[in-house]
Amino acid sequence: MDSILPTDAELVTETLAGAREPFGQLYDRYARLVASVVAGVSGDWAAVDDMVQECFLRAYRKLTTLRDPARFGSWIVGIARQVGRERRRASRRDRHEYQDPSEFQTAATLDFAAALSDQDQINAVMQRVADLCEQERLAIHAYFLEQQTANEGASILGMSRSGFYATLRRALARLAAQLKT
Repeated sequence: MDSILPTDAELVTETLAGAREPFGQLYDRYARLVASVVAGVSGDWAAVDDMVQECFLRAYRKLTTLRDPARFGSWIVGIARQVGRERRRASRRDRHEYQDPSEFQTAATLDFAAALSDQDQINAVMQRVADLCEQERLAIHAYFLEQQTANEGASILGMSRSGFYATLRRALARLAAQLKT
């Protein structure tokens, strides 16, 4: 028997009626997308989890101000952009650089050369993705990391399916060109 997932509008309405579980479903549905947005806007990969929590806390508190419950995805992405910008501004003001003490600890059983090489490659790709314009970055995230369909990604970004594919092609072409250099 196929279970039909509730729409964003239904989940928002249930949350406004006092139920907590529907907001948890909205969190599950959009947390990874919000994480991608705040990371890309702020550039602070270490604080992504905190920023995601801040976004959903703001959304929960301001849920009554959402005019069109069906557009929750776009609305939470807007909140994520704002939180990311705030974090970026705050980090520019902070002149102290935190260094995690665990970075200086070593473990004899790990092959650090291989781990660092893999991590360097991942960081290089993620930095190139973060350098893309917001629409292209979100298209990459939705399609490849969230494994959403083109229709779902287009809906979140507020564009047609063909526009989503065109944005995705442009993003991939730019990534390929950047990674060759």
